[in-house]
Amino acid sequence: DEDEKVIETVTNNASGIFRFAEIVYTLEDVGTHTYIVKEVNDGKPGYTYDDTQYEIVVTVADAGNGTLDVTYTVNGTANGAITFANEYTAEGSVQFEGTKTLTGATLTADQFRFTLTGEGVNKTATNDAAGKFRFAAINYTLADVGEHTYIVKELNDGRVGYTYDDTQYEIVVTVADAGNGTLDVTYTVNGTANGAITFANEY
Repeated sequence: DEDEKVIETVTNNASGIFRFAEIVYTLEDVGTHTYIVKEVNDGKPGYTYDDTQYEIVVTVADAGNGTLDVTYTVNGTANGAITFANEYTAEGSVQFEGTKTLTGATLTADQFRFTLTGEGVNKTATNDAAGKFRFAAINYTLADVGEHTYIVKELNDGRVGYTYDDTQYEIVVTVADAGNGTLDVTYTVNGTANGAITFANEY
């Protein structure tokens, strides 16, 4: 109200409608009354809140017949609408890594290359001196909820004296909305949850 005292707090129904209780006036209330309607920011993760404030000016007049004429404006518009708009977003990511082994020679950094492909993803990684390789992260949004399939394999660069590992790993990623602004991202490798990716070479 005019004194910034909260008169009432309500919540929306499943259709997005919210309704305050009636305000009852008597002859003592003839004149104008100002109210503010705004959304409460509960800080729920993943949600944006609408900071619009609506000023409602109610005019109460005596109709002279035992009733009061009650009219109002919302932000200056007679019988104006009160609407709030929110958005929910969620994000998640996953990063895959694997191991390379080499017998018959000393493994060096960036000696072998590996690819991660599928559903618009095309990433390449190389091993470090310890045989580890890691692809750049894949980022997901709400639009990606569902399953995604990728293939990891070793590139055959045709170096003389080396064997190459032609194993292919099928990674199936499941993206689910956690409901708190994050996405749950889980995956299987050739059917095994969080399975290992390993390639073996020989010189």
